[in-house]
Amino acid sequence: MKISDNKVWLKYYSKEALSEKFPQCTAYQYLRERNKDRLDKPALHYYGSDITHRELWQRIEECASAFVAMGVKKGDIVSFLSVAVPETIAAVYALNKIGAAANTIDPRMDINTIKKMINASDSNILVTIDVAFPKVEKIKNEINPDIIIVQSAANSLPFFKKIAMKLAVKTNIEYSDNLMKWSTFLSKGEGVKAEEVPYEGDATVAITYTGGTTGIPKGTMLTNDSMNAVVINFMYCDAYMNDNDRYLGIIPIFSAYGMVCGMHMPLCMRHTLVPIPKFVPNTIGKLVKQFKPQVIISTPVFIELLINSKEVKNMDLSFLYTLASGGDTMNEGLEKKLNEFMKEHNMKFPLAQGYGMTELSAAASFCVNTVYKRGSVGIPSLTTTVSIFDPETGEELGYNEIGEVCVTGPSMMKGYFNAKEETDIIMRKHDDGQMWIHSGDIGYMDDDGFLFIKGRIKRMITRFDGHKVFPINMEGLISGRKEVKNCSVIGVNDKEHSQGQYPLAIVELVPGVDKETACAEIFAYCDEQLEERGKPVAVLSMDEIPLTGMGKNDAKALEAIYSDFDYTSWNPKADK
Repeated sequence: MKISDNKVWLKYYSKEALSEKFPQCTAYQYLRERNKDRLDKPALHYYGSDITHRELWQRIEECASAFVAMGVKKGDIVSFLSVAVPETIAAVYALNKIGAAANTIDPRMDINTIKKMINASDSNILVTIDVAFPKVEKIKNEINPDIIIVQSAANSLPFFKKIAMKLAVKTNIEYSDNLMKWSTFLSKGEGVKAEEVPYEGDATVAITYTGGTTGIPKGTMLTNDSMNAVVINFMYCDAYMNDNDRYLGIIPIFSAYGMVCGMHMPLCMRHTLVPIPKFVPNTIGKLVKQFKPQVIISTPVFIELLINSKEVKNMDLSFLYTLASGGDTMNEGLEKKLNEFMKEHNMKFPLAQGYGMTELSAAASFCVNTVYKRGSVGIPSLTTTVSIFDPETGEELGYNEIGEVCVTGPSMMKGYFNAKEETDIIMRKHDDGQMWIHSGDIGYMDDDGFLFIKGRIKRMITRFDGHKVFPINMEGLISGRKEVKNCSVIGVNDKEHSQGQYPLAIVELVPGVDKETACAEIFAYCDEQLEERGKPVAVLSMDEIPLTGMGKNDAKALEAIYSDFDYTSWNPKADK
């Protein structure tokens, strides 16, 4: 039986959930509706200072008026080279109110990529955080916007912290009519009324960019419906959450994961968002200790950094309901290690995993609390249909059959910005008349409706004899060992045949572990545990496995380093 015919996972949802009406409103309107009775409750907690919903709403209205005064209208795009400061959060909703969109760019990008992303959007206005202004200054004569607005992460800080940050971040900016401070920008809107545009489900709220790990980053158009769908999905995913819970926002706002799951979802779920504008991965333990959040949604690598941090080693973490992971596949070895840590530190529920991608507004399935299976990324979310298709024939498969994971539902992106050909590759209309996202992930769904991810089609390692090795299986085995902090398995070129690759295991070891001994022992362990064609040709250690900006192991960077590694001369008794 085809999976999409009976949707077995719906048995986990209540009658209330199944009868839930989809919100017919903009993201701006949904935020307002969901919090209309909480105007004096904190919407944001920004480094010791609470910003209530009333105050946030005032900021949104002031910002919308200022954009209108600057000539921004429905259908326009404003570019942002900024982070999750309260001013940017208010600006995104302000633009949505007047029917415009935010083009959110990672300030860490190289100058040429930033320039291309700004110019491709036809933006007339660029909003930049002050620490990124030196990059803007180098390209300001080569970009389209003739108005540049400069924000500061210090603007919303309490007085003494504001002074300290201004002393720490020194910028010499010569302001002018076209290069203005945020406060000057807001003053432009005094006496101007910003009219609210009518709801359009597919109107673009934000353009966020893919990670670029498989090529040049593409702009993903997130819409009113796609962002609101994720909120609905979280409401009914069986997660234990309450009004006014603190939500630690460590995922960058310029990503779909951060924009939707790190901003819009927690605010509409009536949480208090604790935005962290500049998240340094190794400080995650310090942030948890400082802010004591009830909810964190992160990536496997960031969560592993948390459990290895000295700040929480002997800390009672019962204030945290669970650790929630998305943004990347988690292997079973790390999952086991995390659940043991969570139980020892008194968290209420086991690890919560999810599956999604930028093109799905970040979230498509959930494995939380009572709806849980080890090794699974959960059941499809309420508004989502997930099925498995043969990647070669396009035929829809049945339960327990491995193929490409495809997804349909309102959380889908509108498409890639100005990239129809690439959109048509990933978004395809099937015989059922539905548009499906082709994820590029290999997996299967069991008889209970739980989804299991085996790896990326492009990350499959194909040997000379055609046998396919899925890196996640080996990563799970190795990551379960106590001496391993992180692990990534990549394909290296076959030195003995004209085609094919073999798996190479790269490990990041716990400090103090002898590398030579550990690599030899891990290699021997794999030799015992794995079938002949799925064994690594070598195990190498790195002091630090490179990560992407989203906290994923950077397989592309590792492949660039090791793809031509000569495993034939590697000695398993020595890490070379």
